Amino acid sequence: MPRPKIQPTDLEVPFNIEDLIFSTTDRKGIIRSADEVFAHMSRYSLGQMLGEPHSMVRHPDMPRAVFHLFWDYIKQGKPVGAYVKNMASDGARYEVFALASPLRDGYISIRLKPTSKYHAIIKDVYRSLKDLELSLSAEGKTTAECIEASSALLAKHLNELGFDGYDAFMNTALEEEIRSRDAIILEEHDTNFWERDAVSTHDLSLDPGNAMKRSVLYLQRAGAAAGTLFNRVGALLELQHKLESNAMAVINVSKTFEMSSINVSLEATRLREQARCLGVIANHLSESSQTVGSVAEAMQHQIGVTSGSLGDAIFKIASIRLQIEAMLNFSRKIMHNSATSSGEELTLLHSFPRQHVNQMLEDLLYAIDSLRGELRPMMNRLILDLTSLENNITSVKRSMLMMRFAQLGGKIESSRLDSDNDISTLVESIGEDIANTVRQISELESDVSTVASDLQTSFRQFDVLDQALRDVHDVSASGSGSSGLSQAA
Repeated sequence: MPRPKIQPTDLEVPFNIEDLIFSTTDRKGIIRSADEVFAHMSRYSLGQMLGEPHSMVRHPDMPRAVFHLFWDYIKQGKPVGAYVKNMASDGARYEVFALASPLRDGYISIRLKPTSKYHAIIKDVYRSLKDLELSLSAEGKTTAECIEASSALLAKHLNELGFDGYDAFMNTALEEEIRSRDAIILEEHDTNFWERDAVSTHDLSLDPGNAMKRSVLYLQRAGAAAGTLFNRVGALLELQHKLESNAMAVINVSKTFEMSSINVSLEATRLREQARCLGVIANHLSESSQTVGSVAEAMQHQIGVTSGSLGDAIFKIASIRLQIEAMLNFSRKIMHNSATSSGEELTLLHSFPRQHVNQMLEDLLYAIDSLRGELRPMMNRLILDLTSLENNITSVKRSMLMMRFAQLGGKIESSRLDSDNDISTLVESIGEDIANTVRQISELESDVSTVASDLQTSFRQFDVLDQALRDVHDVSASGSGSSGLSQAA
C-alpha cells in the first residue's frame, strides 16, 4: 500500500546538538536498522520505518543532483558526506550533515546537526540547483538531463567558493561541522563526549564481569585518541592556505624577475659596448628566472597534491571519530538500561534482525575498521608527499641562489657604468625581490617542517587508537555479553 503523500510545512523538528542519528540500509536503500533518535526526528515509529526505503524522509526541496552524487560515491564503495534536508511524517523539516559509509552488504549513515558557516552557504546553492531542475523539467527535459545540468551548476558553485571539486568541499565541511559542534558541546558541558559520564578503571574493578562496561571504557579511550588525532591533524589544515599563497607569491615574483632581466638586457643593449658584460649577466638572470618559475610551479603542484591528501586524511579521521562517538553512545545506553524487551520489540527483532543491538554495534565497528584500514597508508602517503614538497623547496632555493650570484655580478658591472643610467636601480630591485622571495621560501620550508613533525607525532595516536579498538574487538569476540544486549535500539 503506497504511503500517503506528505505536504511539507514551515515547522522544524528540534535537533539537540549532542544527538547523532544512526541507521543502516541495504544496497537498495531499504532501512534495516535505526536508532531512537532517527525515530524521534522523523516522527515515525521503528515499526513504520524498518523495511521502508530511506527516501521516505526525503524533502521535496532537495535537488536530485545531490542524491545522485551521494549514491554515486557509496556505490563506488567510497564514504561521502552531504548536507541534507529531511521531512518528518508530519511535514516538518530537519536538516543534517549526513555521513554515509559502505558495509559488506549495504550502507551505514550517521547524521549530525549542522552548525558551521557552510550550512547557510549550501542552502543557497541547493535553492539554485532546485530552481534549475524545476525549470528544465518544465521545459520537458528528462530526469537525467536535469541531473546532469544541476550537477554542472553544483560544480560551478563549489569552484566559485574556492573548492576544486566535491571531495575538497565535503572534506572541509565535515571538519568544520565537527569542530563547530565540539565547540558548542564543550561550552555547554565543559567536557568532551568521551569524558562525559565516563567509566573508570575503578568502576570496572567493582564489576569485572560486565563486558559492556569494559567495552565502554575501551571506546572512551578510542574516542580520546580519535579526538586528539582529529585536533592535531585538523590544525594542519590552517597551514594549507599559507602554503598555497606562498607558492603563488614565488611564481608571481619569478615572472617579475623575468621582466626585470628583460629590462636590464634592453638597457645593456642601449649602452652597447659599455655594457657588454652586463648583457651576458642579463641573459643569466633571464634563464635563472625561468628556472625559478618552472620549479615554483612544480612546487605549487606538489602543494596541491599534499593539500588534497591532507583533506582526505581529515575526512577519514573525522568519520572515524563520529562513528566511535555513535558506538559509545549506543554502548552507554545499553549499559544503563537492563530492561527486557517487550513482545512488540521481540517481534520487530525477529522480522528485522539487523535491528538487534549487537548487530548494530557490529556494523559500526566494521565501518570504523574499514576507514581505519585506509587511514594509516593514507597518512604514510601524506608523509611521502611532504618529502617530495621539501625536495621541491630545495630546488627553488638552489635556483634562487644561482639567480643571486647573477644579480651580484650585475650589481658589480652596473657600478662601473655612468651614474646616470637606470641599470643600477633595476639590478638593485632584483636583489630586493630575491631577498623577499628567499624569506617566503624559508617560511614555506618552516611550515612544511612543522607539518611533517606533527604528522610523525600523530602516528603515536594511531597506536593508541588501534589498541583501544583491538580491545573492543576482544570484548565483542568473547561473547560474554551483558544485560540489555538483546534489546531493540
